[in-house]
Amino acid sequence: MKGRVVLILAIVLVAAASLGAAPITVQVGDKDGYGMGCPDVGVCIWNGSGLFGSDMDHRDAAEKAAVNGAQITDVYSAIFPGSGPNGSTTADVLFPFFGTLTSASLTIAMGDFQCSTFGAILASINGVALNFCFDDGFQATTIRSFTLDGSELAAANLAHMVDLHLDRNGSSDFIAFDWFQLDSPAVVPEPSSLLLLSTGLVGLAVIAGRKKLFTTLA
Repeated sequence: MKGRVVLILAIVLVAAASLGAAPITVQVGDKDGYGMGCPDVGVCIWNGSGLFGSDMDHRDAAEKAAVNGAQITDVYSAIFPGSGPNGSTTADVLFPFFGTLTSASLTIAMGDFQCSTFGAILASINGVALNFCFDDGFQATTIRSFTLDGSELAAANLAHMVDLHLDRNGSSDFIAFDWFQLDSPAVVPEPSSLLLLSTGLVGLAVIAGRKKLFTTLA
């Protein structure tokens, strides 16, 4: 009986470790080409305008109502009140997760960045400053990935969330976003969760073993 419990415990721990090693992906916004089928890498021209004009708003109802950052996707002048549909000069793109990130990357589909001409917006990940000055060109779209460093991972794990904070910072660079995505190859589960899972399953195994013993004696 004892040997069986030990074996079951080992199996539970291996299974829990395997479960915790599963990769995660958290996406904000939808991959619909800025709401008008434009390429995420290339040039966005749609009906003669594309990524241009303060009246550009291709968000669906869910994106318009969102507070996790999806509200700044599929629009031109994403954080420029008066030149776009959003009324704030700042925005937070939020990626909640469970467990502990040991590594992660943040990928962004972005368009029309011309920071040298119009000034750079400020960006940070959980309070850690991020270089966000790019010169892609008018209506040009691209996808960029940022690997979170140790300080960014530590701050994110403390909050159980990756928070990409964007601030206009007086810039007049009328930028656009299609989607944001957090990827991690493996997330370590919380130790308390593993212990609870292991203890519970082993307890069930012990009960099942006792029932079998009583049945045999009977």
